[in-house]
Amino acid sequence: MNRIEILRDKKLDEYVFISQVLFLLLAGILLVRVWKPVGLVDNTLYKNIMILLFPIIGLVLVRGIEKSWYNYKRTKVDNVINAVYLVCIVFLLTFEKESFFKFLLLMPVVVSSLQYGTRIGYCWASLASLGVGIIDYVQSSAQMDVDILVIGILWLFSWLLGKMTETELGVREELHRLAAVDGLTGIYNHRSFHDFLDEYIIKAKLGQKSLTLIMLDVDFFKYYNDAYGHQKGDEVLHKLATLINDEVKEVGLCARYGGDEFAVLIPECDGRAGLKIGEKIRNQIEVAEFEGAKILPGGRFTVSVGVASFPEHCDDKEHLIQKADEALYKAKHTNANKVELYYSVFDEIGHSLQDKEKDLLNSMRTLLMVVNAKDRYTYGHSERVMHYSVEIGKKMAMWEWEIQNIMIGALLHDIGKIEISREILNKPGKLTGAEWNAIRQHSIWGADMIRPVSSISGAVDIVLYHHENYDGTGYPYSLSAENIPLGARILRLADSFDAMTSTRPYKKSVSIDGAIQDIKMHKGTFYDPDVADAFIEYLVEINNFSEAAAL
Repeated sequence: MNRIEILRDKKLDEYVFISQVLFLLLAGILLVRVWKPVGLVDNTLYKNIMILLFPIIGLVLVRGIEKSWYNYKRTKVDNVINAVYLVCIVFLLTFEKESFFKFLLLMPVVVSSLQYGTRIGYCWASLASLGVGIIDYVQSSAQMDVDILVIGILWLFSWLLGKMTETELGVREELHRLAAVDGLTGIYNHRSFHDFLDEYIIKAKLGQKSLTLIMLDVDFFKYYNDAYGHQKGDEVLHKLATLINDEVKEVGLCARYGGDEFAVLIPECDGRAGLKIGEKIRNQIEVAEFEGAKILPGGRFTVSVGVASFPEHCDDKEHLIQKADEALYKAKHTNANKVELYYSVFDEIGHSLQDKEKDLLNSMRTLLMVVNAKDRYTYGHSERVMHYSVEIGKKMAMWEWEIQNIMIGALLHDIGKIEISREILNKPGKLTGAEWNAIRQHSIWGADMIRPVSSISGAVDIVLYHHENYDGTGYPYSLSAENIPLGARILRLADSFDAMTSTRPYKKSVSIDGAIQDIKMHKGTFYDPDVADAFIEYLVEINNFSEAAAL
């Protein structure tokens, strides 16, 4: 229930309370008139006490019942209270000759019409009209004109108050819809997304269930917008929103997160299931026809997708958005038109660290993200190098703790580049002597940055020496052969392989066949022969290259 609904219900309760006070006060007067205990008939004090006491007792009972049955269905509680009141009033009116008091039958009509509208109001108007007939039958009265007037007023109030309530509800629902729905795409807007996410997180925590967030960003949308104008861009956003919503409406909800970004919430869904849903959405958009899409790379609209799940990847709302956004950023800057499930080695490393060291590791994580943002051509480079390094370690039958050190070293090997300017990192031409000297220092800076975290001390030398060559021609200390730690020798090869197979500002990528030939050419000079053989064997196994390429 949102804030507006809470305020509305609070005000409505005030109106109902005032109505109940007035009617119960009149009912107290009626009780005094029809109930005259022996010896107190003419006692004025008795009358005054009863007139004041009856509504107080009545209100205490009414509010007591409402609070006691708070978790029960509110409509049923209100109907019980109205029924008891109506029966009591009809009973008392059978002893009262004054027709004015028949207007006490209005209370159930007024209260129900104010709360629930005309339909329920008409029901109570019918029951109150029946009560008028019962009163006349018991009293053998024939006051037709008065009865018609009373019944007419009962129905008039039920219609008038009921229509006012329904009109107010209709306006409120329309305002709520306008406030909750994005006017351009017709799906939920950013504010509604956060409202639903708050609600779903609470439900997931209470029910110990999963919740998956899928973030989507349209690839090259600005390029299309600049070419065709915002009107055409708006049409594309509307169609994209429809495609996404149609795909997920049975299992979750879709919202426009902002600009050309969309968000999907899937309750009771883990990360792997969310990954499949994200892939289905990506496929649906890729095959859809959009006017003018031929100017885009590939001739089609595509989206990059990031997926994260609660509690699999985080334990609160803010971190769920952060993780999904990180996965989206990775998908966007590694390949685009791709779905990425959140994964971070930092999270795995953090489980075994002390709180102080976790803070240091989180700082490094932030710095590494800054490095990746500065060097847009190598985003995801550290993750790929880590993967290659671990596979080489496995091929060489290294201990688990050694592979762990290699994994951490590979992930953090370029963290020292935080000290190097964006212009140098992305310079397309030849570096000057000073610029090259700055590049050669990054392994020393990186090792110095991670040294304070004692739990990952095994990765320090790997980071420090990962640019040393097997023949002693590397940097920063020109070590050679076995003097270079094995983890650094492995990282040297994995780093070079990813650099060769990635497009850089100053060179084009080479094929994996070409990279293998380069590794063979520099085996024993740049690379440890045993490490090179293990890596080539791994590449042949996973890529099924020709036997000739591996010789």
